[in-house]
Amino acid sequence: MMVSQAKEISVLRYGSTEPLPERLLLKAGPLTAVLEEGGLRYIRYGGQEVVRGIYAAVRDQNWGTIKPVFREFRVVTNHMDEFEVSFVAEHRQAEIDLEWEGVISGSKDGTISFTFDGEAHSGFLRNRIGFCILHPSDLAGCKVEVESEEGTILGAFPERISPHQPFLGMTAIRHDITPKLTAELRFSGDLFEMEDQRNWTDASYKTYCTPLSIPYPVKVSSGERVRQSVTLRLIGEVDEIVDRESDNEQDSQKISVELYDHLVGKVPDVGLGMTPGRELSLSEVEALRPLALTFLRAVIRLADAGWEQELANTTAAAGALGAGVELEVIVPVENEGQGLGLLETFVQAIAEVEAAVDTVFVFPEVGFVSSHELSTELMKLRDSAKLSFRVGGGTRAYFTELNRAELPLAPMEAAMYTINPQVHAFDIASLAETVSAQADTVRSARSIVPGVPLSIGPITFKPRLNPNSTSEEGRRRSEDRANHTDARQWSLFGAAWTLGSLRSLSEAGAERVCYLETAGLLGVMHEGGEEKYPLYHVLAAAAKLQGAEVLDCQVSDRLCCDALAVRGKDGAVTLLAANYTNKTIRVRVQSTAIKPAELFALDERSVQPVMPAAYPPPVVQDDGSFELELLPFAVVVVR
Repeated sequence: MMVSQAKEISVLRYGSTEPLPERLLLKAGPLTAVLEEGGLRYIRYGGQEVVRGIYAAVRDQNWGTIKPVFREFRVVTNHMDEFEVSFVAEHRQAEIDLEWEGVISGSKDGTISFTFDGEAHSGFLRNRIGFCILHPSDLAGCKVEVESEEGTILGAFPERISPHQPFLGMTAIRHDITPKLTAELRFSGDLFEMEDQRNWTDASYKTYCTPLSIPYPVKVSSGERVRQSVTLRLIGEVDEIVDRESDNEQDSQKISVELYDHLVGKVPDVGLGMTPGRELSLSEVEALRPLALTFLRAVIRLADAGWEQELANTTAAAGALGAGVELEVIVPVENEGQGLGLLETFVQAIAEVEAAVDTVFVFPEVGFVSSHELSTELMKLRDSAKLSFRVGGGTRAYFTELNRAELPLAPMEAAMYTINPQVHAFDIASLAETVSAQADTVRSARSIVPGVPLSIGPITFKPRLNPNSTSEEGRRRSEDRANHTDARQWSLFGAAWTLGSLRSLSEAGAERVCYLETAGLLGVMHEGGEEKYPLYHVLAAAAKLQGAEVLDCQVSDRLCCDALAVRGKDGAVTLLAANYTNKTIRVRVQSTAIKPAELFALDERSVQPVMPAAYPPPVVQDDGSFELELLPFAVVVVR
């Protein structure tokens, strides 16, 4: 394949001409781990994941991650299942200049150690420097033993998402792998604590250095050194492991999907966000019709002079599409009388437009959580105007802010929070991991706002704001729409990720989901509607399935593949499957509920613009199974 053609294919697959990071499988006795750049991923005992990742991070005063450049990389392995990796990492951005030496070693008894020896070459402010250890979210409910400053603590990985740190002042943590084997992680060089990263839809618990109770940001002086270490060891009886996964073996490995004829949820109503500052053209309206949108959502900032036009654009577009309207209204509160007066004007404006505004989420301009006063006032104004929209609340930031909200919560008839996969990590593998944690947020939200319908969104590829920014400059930068674009949104990976997201939120029971925007760089298609992004076609396939029953669908490796099985009102079953990897995979589907009649694939065989193409349906074997071939980052629909 010519270089230019290969680059074109990579852009179609995952939005970049740059190759994905190389991976190397390492073995430490009974453990396997994947080396990627300067960290370890997916440390497994046999097929069981013990640690999701170990890496070192440098975070600036706004919690921005300073990406390292690696040099002097050296890997040594031997036939005794041992290895040693050494490298130098450089973090340079603006005033930050930090360099550290990393050494990772693995021995045949299953011990893996990672050391960090760094020096600052400039003075700067930081929120964190050092190790992060990720524990897979599948450990929810697993009992742990933690060594801390206060002594030994017995506990468990939280099942419901923990709003605050479940363990503090940690020096070690242990949990069972089998009844006779325990994994221990031991830390030195700093105090560590754990947070539940499912708050931000990372599918992990993170043990990290420097407790948040210590004031930050911290001034780092030129010449200052940072030294830390993490050691993983096995305690107990190690079984003989015959089959150990390797990345090379997975080229031919088959993923299994087992489909069961019982219900686990239903497909939620689907909406899109309005692209602010513009109305939809006639061609864009026509292009959006196949999505059968239940609603459009717009952000109305009552402090902005043009909010009435934003409302008019949204209601006109919704009317043309036969959709409802959700509004996220932000009220200035510095002058209380002015804010409440604007809220009254807003309700009058709703009464005057001929559109189905069915939900209004109201928030103060300062802060990210709904307020009791504004919610109560909006309900009074609505009732006085004899309108029927629901008054919603929750948070316009992440699930975290809802989970940590001061109780009692503001009164609400619907609840919202936003989702994006790039709060902590930005690589494709990490983004793919987040889809399973989206379901955890829904299940945990049920315990916070029981009985209240959930409208999740906007669901975006990059954060639309930073609720943790410690500077005004950082806040403005985070809300600048020019910083919200991500080319992966327009790629096949974007379609695969959207399918995984829809699966998780459907199974967890979200009533509504709002994805992205209508048109433009942050939308589902180019402006004008002629060229659709690949994820548009996933939403088009889902359009016919809104409200339909979701069947139990067990995927053997959701880090590689995901699948959603839906039974329509006519009893026919549709299976949608996605490949999260940059290689072709084969998926064996075992089911008595589906007899393949049609197959459509969204992949790189399509000409630009990417369109689903029909292929012969797979052959059903005597045992009822059939196989699907998914090209890199492809989505397949079987009806």
